[in-house]
Amino acid sequence: MSTNDLEGLDEATLKEIEELRSITPEKHGNALFAQAQFNLGAIFIRGENIEEALNTFSNIQRSHSSALYAAAQYTIGEILENEGQTNSALKVWKNIKHSDDPKVYAATQYYIGFVSYERSDTKEALSVWSAIKRSDNIQAYIEAQFDIGFYLEEIGDIEGAISAWNNIERLDDPKLYGQAQFNIGSNLLEINEIKEALLVWHSIDKLDNSEAYAKAQLRIGSTLAEKGNYSDGLLAWCNVERSDDSEAYAKAQFRIASFLIGFKYNKAAIVELQLIKLTDDAEAYAKAQFNIGFLLNNNDDIEGALRAFRNIKSDNDIEAFGNAQYAIGGILISYSPLTDYSAAKTSFELARKMFPYEAQCYIRICEILNSLETESFGLSALKLLNTVLNIIKILTLDFNKYDNEEKPFERKLAHYTSTYTSNLLIGDNKKKRSPSLFRLNTINNVNDPSEGQLLVRKLKEIKSNEFYPLDFNERSHAFISCFTFNNDSLNQFRLYGKEKDKEASGMSLVFRKDFFQSENFIGGISHLSIGRDTSENISDPNKNNTNLNSTKLEDGEKSKEVLKRPVMRCVYLDPTSEYFHLAQRNRLTFFREFGDKVIVVNGTKRLQAEYEWKLYEKYIDNITSKFEKGYETLKVIYKEVEQEIDSIRVNLDASKAEELIGFTEEILLPLKYLIKHSAFREEQECRMIYITSIDRPEVIMEYGSFLYVEYEPSVKDHLDKIYIAPAALHHKRYFDHTLKDVDVPVEVSGNVFR
Repeated sequence: MSTNDLEGLDEATLKEIEELRSITPEKHGNALFAQAQFNLGAIFIRGENIEEALNTFSNIQRSHSSALYAAAQYTIGEILENEGQTNSALKVWKNIKHSDDPKVYAATQYYIGFVSYERSDTKEALSVWSAIKRSDNIQAYIEAQFDIGFYLEEIGDIEGAISAWNNIERLDDPKLYGQAQFNIGSNLLEINEIKEALLVWHSIDKLDNSEAYAKAQLRIGSTLAEKGNYSDGLLAWCNVERSDDSEAYAKAQFRIASFLIGFKYNKAAIVELQLIKLTDDAEAYAKAQFNIGFLLNNNDDIEGALRAFRNIKSDNDIEAFGNAQYAIGGILISYSPLTDYSAAKTSFELARKMFPYEAQCYIRICEILNSLETESFGLSALKLLNTVLNIIKILTLDFNKYDNEEKPFERKLAHYTSTYTSNLLIGDNKKKRSPSLFRLNTINNVNDPSEGQLLVRKLKEIKSNEFYPLDFNERSHAFISCFTFNNDSLNQFRLYGKEKDKEASGMSLVFRKDFFQSENFIGGISHLSIGRDTSENISDPNKNNTNLNSTKLEDGEKSKEVLKRPVMRCVYLDPTSEYFHLAQRNRLTFFREFGDKVIVVNGTKRLQAEYEWKLYEKYIDNITSKFEKGYETLKVIYKEVEQEIDSIRVNLDASKAEELIGFTEEILLPLKYLIKHSAFREEQECRMIYITSIDRPEVIMEYGSFLYVEYEPSVKDHLDKIYIAPAALHHKRYFDHTLKDVDVPVEVSGNVFR
């Protein structure tokens, strides 16, 4: 070692180095020499003289001291790994034997496993980690068990993951124990072991691991709230403090606000949302600001809403930013004290990716309004668009609670299909056959010849029952999937649930409400999808980032939230009269659901089916009344738009008028495919609609004229039950077996058929 290498060291350190270097195996023995060399290496590391440290540690041989040899080799490996020389580090670590020092050997094996995992050699990592014994090194053992659990969870072996995490005890390492318990709870919930998950989460002590405790309380609150236990859920969320984990705190505040809004405590909700800071969690902050703006806007505090919306930046959360820009555009185009068409257009352009249809229409209207020649038409077109969007909102199913009942009236929808298609959608885990995704098929395949034509004919007061096949629209092509409130209908089994054209030989797949996008205050999401890339997934503020290298603590919420879409009820119109009917449940469905069950209402015994039906009648009458009002407004505004176009045709030119007619058709586009001929009323149909250009990457075209887009949510994971048609009973045992792991009953249709 040169004199220059010793510069900067104090006199005491220099003296210590001199004394340690004077110790030799010949004079002082192997053990003392090895200890001196190890201490000397440690001094060089502290002085950042890495090269000299490596040389010094390398002087220690197994013959001097097997334990210190192991420690030196371990340290050399660490230095090499930190300098990016992973292969050299592995070579050095593999010099260490169990007989040298079991504790150091176990620690080394953990790192060898970790490097193998990082290199995607998971088989080697699992083998190395599994060989580490608790008796050799408790810390290495529990860290290995944690990572084994992490890997097994990744490959879907939940039982194995839970078993590994259960090997970690509180006395071993309270912090890692808390992390493991949190992950156990999350995985128990994944397999629907809800009570067990809650027990595990409750076992996490704040003093052990405040971060795991906070995230556990967040999940406890969400789980209880989903089960209807709102009071205990709220208490759990209130247990989360910023000092425990700022991100979990922000999410808990967001959940509390959601709860308060559900019970109409909007002012209290705003207070809770305002507690969320940008430094807590940028995404939760952005969504909080959006919802503050949403609530203030609903309370006619337009300027306050605008301030909240403008607090959101694109790098906070792109979804909330898009929602906010759309809302800003809506204010600037409609609110007269702040009207600014150019600024509104800029905001709508920033929101175009999230609101393709709406933003596209609003941008065009802004351009029209900025021209004196077409301003009058622009104002009428704005009213038309707002009316169309309002009607779509009225028709969109809201799966939240109604009339303070425990369950929403319209919480399940059925899709009729063949047993063959059902089998493809459900998949087969034992045969390792992945399920197919649900499809939205081209509108050109439907059996109603009036599709897409009836609305405009009614608005133009054309009373005719003659319709012509639709032209194939490549630029704005509609894809739909059909559902019904009639979960067990013989007529629909005969028409749609057919196998090889044999009537009543198919199945009715009954979906829970979580298969669809629920209308809620957090959303602000477009009711119609036009040309949106299905790979861009909407996320809420409760998303997870897991990292084996860092905290090793899973947040518990899915990192990739599957994109769901809203579903809307159809409206049945008679072409030759003013008759209309909204798709809805019928009285029979309530008697099928509740049977002869009797309940006590205000001291009087009532058939529950009849009681629920009467409540539902009031509910659907209210929606029908809203639709009727909106529809009448639509007819008036449409005439106004036609008059404006006629005026432009006379005063400007015919080509401009034709262009505006085309734009008017574009505004009506989403509503066209929710209007059906009254002859199909019995179907009580609801639809999921996706409109896009057929050259978009999500559009799939197969040989045999199959044209469709896929819907991401898993069919199997969202089924409530299946009804099997009378002529398909021989398939029941197979589907019973296939669905036993998700506890979905397969029931025989209650309809008779020969």
